[in-house]
Amino acid sequence: MEERFEELLMLALKSGSTDVHFCIAENKIDLFLKNTEGLEKIEISNNDLNLFNYLQYQAHLDISNSKPQSGSFSYYFQGTYYDFRFSTMETRLNKSGVLRILNCHNGLSLQQLTYDVTIQEYFQKLLIRKTGLVIFSGLTGSGKTTTMYSLLKMVKNRSIYSLEDPIEVYQDNITQLEINEKIGFGFNEGIRQILRHNPDILMIGEIRDEVSAKMAFRAALTGCLVFSSLHSKSTVGALHRLMELGIGKQDLSECVTALFNQRLFRLSSNNGFTCIYDLLTSQQIEKYLNGQQVVSRMTEKIKEAEQKNIICEVDSYD
Repeated sequence: MEERFEELLMLALKSGSTDVHFCIAENKIDLFLKNTEGLEKIEISNNDLNLFNYLQYQAHLDISNSKPQSGSFSYYFQGTYYDFRFSTMETRLNKSGVLRILNCHNGLSLQQLTYDVTIQEYFQKLLIRKTGLVIFSGLTGSGKTTTMYSLLKMVKNRSIYSLEDPIEVYQDNITQLEINEKIGFGFNEGIRQILRHNPDILMIGEIRDEVSAKMAFRAALTGCLVFSSLHSKSTVGALHRLMELGIGKQDLSECVTALFNQRLFRLSSNNGFTCIYDLLTSQQIEKYLNGQQVVSRMTEKIKEAEQKNIICEVDSYD
């Protein structure tokens, strides 16, 4: 099993994939690598059903339990310890599993994140701030988590903590804590414990409900620099989403230093990718909350990048 596991790991690392998907139906299995363009089917072997069971064992999952489960494990491969999370789900007709590589890259440089020099310079200014709340919004797969980890990788000589549900990437310059409701370690308790350590920077993996939203703003009000992400199609949409989650206009105006919306595109020059970021500064947010119009530049930026042959042609600007 280890030989087949290492073969799949090598395929994933070469293709830049962070996930291997297992789909089982009627004792037949299909395997896919997940990348920014979707699922890529890969050739299966006769032992892949046994590999699925092997991964369940490695992740300490209860094979007799049909409920959705998730577990983690580490594996030493070619001189590096890799951390994995294996999640399974079972229905009456099929089973599925997702193997995620949690530390498959060391972060991207500013130039790799985006070609936009203005945004690169703005990122550099954010990283030396002492306080504020920085939010990265976007749809699933737009690179929000990669942006946050990559920026925090550049920070030196500051204490950085994270509260995540679950931890997406293990990074050695961050003290990372994972939400575990089974033992009573939720966002309230997590933030409370972290703030006792007087962090310089706190990353909250994702704002997804009222509790995580309020705790992110509470942390920002205590005086540290907070990074977090939010699912939203636009910067203005992200503001409205935060208000739906119970955040008042005064807190939005006082706390949010920068609100980004991002989209991921394939570069026209190679097989790499780049992000295009739309930005609302604290001044623009305050204007919008006071009833003034704020214009998104995302569509304009995408068209400009396309015309300059920086990114490949896109089907839609929405």
